[in-house]
Amino acid sequence: MSFNLLMKLGIILLITISGVLLASSLQQANSELLSNGEYILQGSGLAVTEESIDDSALDLQFSTGKLANTRMKVTLQDGLISFLNDDYVASNSWTGMVLSNGRFISLSGDAENAGGDKIFISILARLVQNSKDASVYTVTGKIIKDGEPTKLIYGVKVTGSSTISEKTPTQQETPKEKTVQISILAGASKPGNIKYYSLPTVQIIPGTTIIWKNDDTVSHRIMSGVASFSHGKPFKPDGKIDSGDIAPGQTFSVTIKELGITRFFDTTYSWMDGVIISLPESGSKSLKTTETALEKAQKYK
Repeated sequence: MSFNLLMKLGIILLITISGVLLASSLQQANSELLSNGEYILQGSGLAVTEESIDDSALDLQFSTGKLANTRMKVTLQDGLISFLNDDYVASNSWTGMVLSNGRFISLSGDAENAGGDKIFISILARLVQNSKDASVYTVTGKIIKDGEPTKLIYGVKVTGSSTISEKTPTQQETPKEKTVQISILAGASKPGNIKYYSLPTVQIIPGTTIIWKNDDTVSHRIMSGVASFSHGKPFKPDGKIDSGDIAPGQTFSVTIKELGITRFFDTTYSWMDGVIISLPESGSKSLKTTETALEKAQKYK
């Protein structure tokens, strides 16, 4: 048995044991999920069959409805599922529910990649621990592709805030613009390097300016889009971000004005991908993403 397979099996065992032990010690704990809120569920793990163990990742943006009998309806706003080296964009027909005051989150629905291949995904998240920054869940579930099921095991965090405010529009505080810098690290262009951005995942508020600085010795070009590895090209650009060539020592900046999930990548070095997650500030009235991953995928087909 290969070392990599043993490592993955060890990770599965660790996630399972940790989830059971921590969940049993937190039976009465409630999550920080609030009614009428906007949240991001983000994490990674493994997709497992009898024949293989592959890496997988989830980036889901959802809103919660009113609390009724310890339950809240979940509406998926946007989502990307990385599975078998493809990005699948969530459809707008997902259903979901927050259960037992946030101790469980149930989500299911279809997703489609850039080549038109569809999968069905169903997951159940169990609360493990709250922190001041996020709630941590273990996730189990399955993906069905071409009639064949694949088991999912993830560790995820849920971040966000309540979005209902009692203030009038004139009382709303004007969000302060922020700047986040992402360094393209020295040696990022070499396939053997496992770290190529100083911040591969960035969580921001709308109006934040993202600056990429090229600290590598070769030029890079940053674009946004969705992955499509099985169809000949690593990514399909969506036209939202295009830096052109960034020479060594130079920078490129773009301001993210809308809510949602944006995947970015380097056009030459396809392993160099990252994620920008834009959430509203606490108390924000505006929830609707201006253009979801699904809408972008349909627009740029």
